[in-house]
Amino acid sequence: MPPAAIPRAFEAFLAEPRNAVLCIGRGAERPPHATPVWFVYDGARFRISITRTRVKYRLLQQTPHVTLVIDDTLGNRSVIIEGCASVEDGDGALVALARALGDKYADGESGTDAEVLRRLRAEQRVVVTVEPEHALTWSG
Repeated sequence: MPPAAIPRAFEAFLAEPRNAVLCIGRGAERPPHATPVWFVYDGARFRISITRTRVKYRLLQQTPHVTLVIDDTLGNRSVIIEGCASVEDGDGALVALARALGDKYADGESGTDAEVLRRLRAEQRVVVTVEPEHALTWSG
């Protein structure tokens, strides 16, 4: 399935430091697991950092199908993505995402790449990439 396109008009909105809510199914008898996360959107896919010790990670091992909701109730703007998530833990991907998240949400990621990687490995971090298959957007 080709990736879903996010309208260019939403690129600035997605570049703002806002939370997304990552929703992962837990089976027919339970509601989905939903948790706020920081994200980076590169114009084609969304990247999120999570740890191996959290429920999100265990659920992604069972089902890669997720929904990602980025909402601004005051500005009446929303982006809802349904897609398939993949997990990777390569050194370059971990450091690149940590630096991008630091630039977007904080004052940047400090330290050398080796120091950042050592911290990420100690936290058992992985990179989750969500490939949009369906996208719903609106702006009021």
